[in-house]
Amino acid sequence: MSRAFVDEDSEVRLNRERLERERKLRDWLAIQEKKQAFLESDPKAEDMDQDLRERWLRETREDIERTRKLLEEFTLDDGEPSVARGGA
Repeated sequence: MSRAFVDEDSEVRLNRERLERERKLRDWLAIQEKKQAFLESDPKAEDMDQDLRERWLRETREDIERTRKLLEEFTLDDGEPSVARGGA
């Protein structure tokens, strides 16, 4: 097999893995944002132990910030928006 084909296959595989990792991060971010919204405003959250609620809110906000930073790194790595981010 030609080396050019092997390099192209590796590049395609790496790009596919990168897009999958980014998709998983975006899915996780959406879940964490929903959790934050629930903890901040849902009447059911008001019924739970408030110390626990505050701890979960703090942890969720920290996780959201970490996840957003990881997603920003995807943009910084290649300088172009990926298809998963709505790019061309």
